[in-house]
Amino acid sequence: MQHSVVPPHLRKFVVRQDYEQYTEEDQAVWRFVVMQTHARLLDTAHGAYRSGFAATGIQVDRIPRIEDVDAGLSRFGWRAVCVDGFVPPRAFQEFQAAGILPIAADIRTSRHLTYTPAPDIIHEAAGHAPFLAEPHFARYLRRIGEVARTAFGRPADGRVYDAIYLLSEVKENPASTPFEVAAAERALERERAAAAGFVSESARIARLYWWTAEYGLVGTPTDYRLYGAGLLSSIGEAFFLRLPEVRKVPLSAACVDVDYDITRAQPQLFVARSLSQLDEVLDEVSGTLACRKGGAAALREALASEDLATLVLDSGAEVVGTVSRIHEQGGRVEFVELRGPVAVARAGACLEDMPRVSSLVLPLGNLEDGTPLSALSPDAVGRHVDSRGILRLSLSSGASVSGRLLAVAPSREGRVFVVLLADVEIRRGEAVTFRHAGPCPLALGERVVTARAGAASGFFEPTAPPETTVPKPRTFDPEQRELQSLYVRALAALRSPGGGAVRAEFRAIADRLDVAFPDEWLLRWNLLESLVKLGERSDLVARLESDLERLELRFDRREPIATGLEYVRSLTGGGRPPLSHAG
Repeated sequence: MQHSVVPPHLRKFVVRQDYEQYTEEDQAVWRFVVMQTHARLLDTAHGAYRSGFAATGIQVDRIPRIEDVDAGLSRFGWRAVCVDGFVPPRAFQEFQAAGILPIAADIRTSRHLTYTPAPDIIHEAAGHAPFLAEPHFARYLRRIGEVARTAFGRPADGRVYDAIYLLSEVKENPASTPFEVAAAERALERERAAAAGFVSESARIARLYWWTAEYGLVGTPTDYRLYGAGLLSSIGEAFFLRLPEVRKVPLSAACVDVDYDITRAQPQLFVARSLSQLDEVLDEVSGTLACRKGGAAALREALASEDLATLVLDSGAEVVGTVSRIHEQGGRVEFVELRGPVAVARAGACLEDMPRVSSLVLPLGNLEDGTPLSALSPDAVGRHVDSRGILRLSLSSGASVSGRLLAVAPSREGRVFVVLLADVEIRRGEAVTFRHAGPCPLALGERVVTARAGAASGFFEPTAPPETTVPKPRTFDPEQRELQSLYVRALAALRSPGGGAVRAEFRAIADRLDVAFPDEWLLRWNLLESLVKLGERSDLVARLESDLERLELRFDRREPIATGLEYVRSLTGGGRPPLSHAG
């Protein structure tokens, strides 16, 4: 993918996929999960899954190269980039709003085959990508990204996100101890308890995303198809959702009142009538956001959020900064204090010729003669400039603005929406409210029409992609290296001319597994699956099947061995009876 299509400030998240770092065990994890989910989903997923899977450059037998997924998605107006694990929520939303799918290149460990709380290439590539070929869903995913980036959060959201991130990383790390997992779970519970009682706009949109794009069903509560990426990429969730204790609820805007736990199976799922209903629900939810309500309510939400915000004035001027204080009198907002950097913008783009300041007090309202600040023409501004070039504006609120006029920025309608001043001083009575010595852009407006989270384009400095590659190189001990070598030997045998070495080599690998790796089930499953596809009905097939049945009991059915055996049996059209005969 060309980095030029990535918004400049997001390029710092784009890394390079080092395909050579995937081991054959990683490839086996992909095959085990994706082969089975793909086979089942052809009947249980929305019809767009079947056509979208191949159209987006994904194969069931090998981990995809993200550059190939990007090329496939480009046919449908989307792109894909490689990222390193979690991307901050606001940045993730901006990627999607730009029609870019961030794909975490890491792959889950064999310890978390059925489900992983951490982002991985199975979830992103095999889960999200296929449905981007479906027009209704692709539009919805882009729109919810656009809505989410304007929604205000609260400081508690960030703390909960950090706790979720830590827990998912700890759970996915094979070296984590039960104590570390329990400590991370307690930390998340503490943050959730502290945040209880109020759900931010950002959290509500995140819930809508979760119950649709991640865990959505379409149809009716009794006859449904899957389309959520969390379901499409999880053997466990795709199985458990059919249990009667998992409630199926018709999708409505009320789903934003239902919280979720990223680290556990979901107790209920929401069913959309159709994929087009997603837009209807999004419209209803987005209508509750502060940026849609506008006015003082939007300003107060910006203040409480402590988020970077864009204020839109009735003059068309936009001010980007973090609202730190609001001054109201008689139900009217007279001043807004912002901490910086503070920039001015118009039509969603920062004005390049206007400097930024570290803080700003924004006066609002009318002049003493009743003229709204948003109605000043260049000539009207000129009448308030004295012989020394000092602009003086006296407001009906009792505030006054003075400063040496450097430039005016008129709108297309001929009104001045920004003045550039030096040595600015804003007073309320005798008290100095704001003072700035250098050039300072001051937006003019009678009132704030609305406020939205985030910044106008051009606010953030461009960033460059880091030199990071993922997956990161790993160090294996001698035992792990030997196991990896057995995976490599199995693949080499399959690729041998005519496949003549398969039976003998697979038998030798199975013998070594019995001696050195009695509990290794994934490689045994790969051997069995390969032999069955080759039409083998030897004693080695029976032996591997018996080993897997033994390991299923050995792990007390905590590993997805039974689903693996069921899949292999389905290849022969058989049910529970053994796959082979002796001899």
